[in-house]
Amino acid sequence: MKQDAFKRKEVKSNGEDEIMSFFKRKVVLVSLFVLAISAAAIAYANGQSKPDVPIHNVVNLSANSLIFHEIDKLDAFAELIVIGYATEDFRDREHVITAFDDGTMQSYHTNTNIKIEKILKKPNDFPSDQNKLTIIEPVSLEGDVKYTINDYVELQKGDKSVLFLMKNTFGDYGLINYNLGKFSLEGITQYSLPQSSTAQALSNYATFRDSVMKKYHLN
Repeated sequence: MKQDAFKRKEVKSNGEDEIMSFFKRKVVLVSLFVLAISAAAIAYANGQSKPDVPIHNVVNLSANSLIFHEIDKLDAFAELIVIGYATEDFRDREHVITAFDDGTMQSYHTNTNIKIEKILKKPNDFPSDQNKLTIIEPVSLEGDVKYTINDYVELQKGDKSVLFLMKNTFGDYGLINYNLGKFSLEGITQYSLPQSSTAQALSNYATFRDSVMKKYHLN
């Protein structure tokens, strides 16, 4: 009797060990699954927070502004023409949006810091040795929504470009002629014009850019 009881106890003990082992394996698997989900969530969050994440929500405003399609006319109209580049990513720039008393959007722009590498044309009161300037771009950002005027595409950080500028009534220089007021020295890129541009628009831009490069001997 005592031997049978011992055997039953031993069988029961072995059964409990198997059950405990099963639950331990299950806990380990669940833990690994949770860790995998957590790692994926962290990677996704880090990916979402990167400053170069494309902005898909774009609101464009069409403005009846004077746009030049000949380099000589643009050159004559511009007060300051420089070769320079933006020193900050678009998201890191100062975005200004104003509204009326009822909350309706009034205006928007971005203050962009640029490094000047060469001055091609300047007014008399602009220092010949000035190499930094804050210019106004006809675009702004609020959260994940980008507001543009006439499909303007913002300057890219580090992209050396010919920039056509004019001073406003507040004494600030702003980029004029929209996308036809900035021309990358690297050539035509995905940031020269909006992705929705037609083949004709790209052809016209290429022709205009060639005339800019030729006029300022940048070929």
